[in-house]
Amino acid sequence: MVRRAYALRARRERREASTINPMETSHTNARPLARYQSLADGLMAIGLAVFSWAQVSLRMPILGRGLPIPVPRGPGHFMRVAPTPLTYLLIAAVFLPLAVRRRHPAPVFVVVAVAAALYDWTSNPPALTIVGVLIALYTLGTLVSRRRLLLWTAAGAVMVLASSLPAPTSEMFWADVVRSLAVLMAAALLGDATRNRRAYVAEVERRAEEAERDREEETRRRIDEERLNIARELHDVTAHSLSVIAVQSGAAAHVLDTNPEEARRALVAIRATSRDALQELRAMLGVLRGSDDETAPLAPSAGLARVGDLIRPLEEAGLHVRLVTSGDFSDVGSLVDLSAYRIVQEALTNVLRHAGRPTVDVRIARDGDVLSVEVADDGTSGARGTEGHGIAGMRERATALGGTFEAGPAAGGGWHVVARLPVAGRPA
Repeated sequence: MVRRAYALRARRERREASTINPMETSHTNARPLARYQSLADGLMAIGLAVFSWAQVSLRMPILGRGLPIPVPRGPGHFMRVAPTPLTYLLIAAVFLPLAVRRRHPAPVFVVVAVAAALYDWTSNPPALTIVGVLIALYTLGTLVSRRRLLLWTAAGAVMVLASSLPAPTSEMFWADVVRSLAVLMAAALLGDATRNRRAYVAEVERRAEEAERDREEETRRRIDEERLNIARELHDVTAHSLSVIAVQSGAAAHVLDTNPEEARRALVAIRATSRDALQELRAMLGVLRGSDDETAPLAPSAGLARVGDLIRPLEEAGLHVRLVTSGDFSDVGSLVDLSAYRIVQEALTNVLRHAGRPTVDVRIARDGDVLSVEVADDGTSGARGTEGHGIAGMRERATALGGTFEAGPAAGGGWHVVARLPVAGRPA
């Protein structure tokens, strides 16, 4: 877990160091894209206008057909075959506004639809003005809501039908109505589908970004948890061992001249305590470094089975410790086992540092699914009432497993520490 968390953090930091801020990147990429789209729209508008001018000037056929003969287009209106200045002006009004269709979709659609209607109403030569209306309607569909699109489509259909349909008595009247409505609805539906697809893609990208942020936050949270776990382990190992070493070295210095044998026992205890501390630190560093040695321990070997080894150097330092255990600890979770051991270790370390040389009672009991750890002494409270890293670390260990922790002065004097831990650890 530690190696995975730190690997994830290192990978994220390398990625952040080698890339620009995502928001800055998106803005930077959006500006060239907008310029490209504006340029493409401008070229398309000019191309369509020029093509339509050439088509009406050169009498080019439309959709593979020749120019039709004059037919009735309504009361008193007939198609012409010769273009006029108004013809070129209305064609320009139909196609050139398409250059800004993305920035002003509704005004462009109004201008294009009105110009196309006037073109047909004033009996000009056949031209592809309907193409400009369809492009403007499609663009409108990609940028506005469906309700507004329906309203604009209806208004455009009224203008197109009123200006381009033949007389109601014509045999082509209803065919032209159906054809005109079909192409207008097709353009509107295509624009709406494009808008929905863009919204879907944007939502997918947003969720992917949120998922990435959640993964990074989870990685940071795990890193923080592992850092806290490492800090607790280092504190418990070093604080306990150094406290024992400090007491034993002080005793050895005090009796060095008067009782060399007692000083020698103190030095032997210091050597044993420091050797045990070094072994635990090596095991911890082996986990952090990820050694390839398959025989290396994957976790510190401390646990309730070693509580006796924990008490022995304290008794040599002058504490009188009475250990009482009850219940079966064979199926206690490894993390609970380690946490219970560390709580006992830290509680005894606090007694050694702050309470003089009292009698200490250590009770470890299994009652069903609960493991109880109690450490009580009859010494002085001293500075133990102010929470330092020791008491805070014991409380964090207990609460992290879903248990409870209490520490404070005992009723008859001294200090009392009680932790109750679920045997299986925190429930899923």
